[in-house]
Amino acid sequence: MTAYEQQKIASCISSIDGLITAESKKLDALKAHKKGLMQDLFPREGETVPRLRFPEFRDAGEWEKKKLKDACDINPGGQDLPEKFIYIDLGSVESGTLTARKIINLSDAPSRAQRFLRYGDIIYQIVRPYQRNNFIFKIKDGISYVASTGYAQLRAYESNDFLYHAVHTDNFVAKVIEKCTGSNYPAINSSDLAEISIVIPGKDEQQKIAACLSSIDDLITAQARKVDALKAHKKGLMQQLFPVPDTITG
Repeated sequence: MTAYEQQKIASCISSIDGLITAESKKLDALKAHKKGLMQDLFPREGETVPRLRFPEFRDAGEWEKKKLKDACDINPGGQDLPEKFIYIDLGSVESGTLTARKIINLSDAPSRAQRFLRYGDIIYQIVRPYQRNNFIFKIKDGISYVASTGYAQLRAYESNDFLYHAVHTDNFVAKVIEKCTGSNYPAINSSDLAEISIVIPGKDEQQKIAACLSSIDDLITAQARKVDALKAHKKGLMQQLFPVPDTITG
């Protein structure tokens, strides 16, 4: 490879690295924006009114404090598992995204496959909950989905979308961690999770907050895909520019 070729390749790779850095910063900014907004849209510890409210709810009064079990049905059950389904274990979800899908037969399913999901259900990670790898199930592909008992299944009585964001607040996660047992794999059981307190506004305000935060989640997802696509492009280009020599056997 000539010096000229080396220079051109280095310039090309550097330009892609620059794009990756720039788009990654945009992604970080979106995540920081959402985090700050959640701190203002949800009441802080010991409070029942958030610091930021939409204009139409500024005179709506205090939020209601209740236990999680009074805001949602936890591990509803009551339905037999189908013969085939996609199994969601603790490694299948990352940052609110289902990253792995594999259809398995009921006869081959692990004993932990018990949470039959209905549209809108939330699965909340009860093993190492500080990772916040939770998921709101909104898939309509004609396939059944079953989650591991490593998750608690939450079905809100009013707004699943609001509850999904509420259980991601720093206050709620801190309360969960306080009740966890175990050192290497801290976990909370569903009974203790059910007793954790949460503050909730009226249904209309729940939906307004959920719509706002979900729209930001959509932007974060789109930006993350853009970053991933750039990284994949760089990887493919590197493989073309610097192919691995065939292994010689004999």
